Amino acid sequence: MYPRFAKARIEEALSDTRVVLISGPRESGKTTLVMDVAGDRTPFLTLDDANVLRSAIDDPVGFVRGLDGAVIDEVQPL
Repeated sequence: MYPRFAKARIEEALSDTRVVLISGPRESGKTTLVMDVAGDRTPFLTLDDANVLRSAIDDPVGFVRGLDGAVIDEVQPL
């Protein structure tokens, strides 16, 4: 894997911030970077999955209720 120079900055941001947005061009390694930072124990939710997206739209509070942390991938404006 290529070195991810943004990794340290993301970890620093997560030390005192609940939400960190990572944006960039398609196929630039954002998901790979996030999974490296998050590790195996962090839930990974992708809004590319129609059921996950529907759940987030129908009940956004319930969607995140009970999550201490999570990766939410493929967040797009509606």
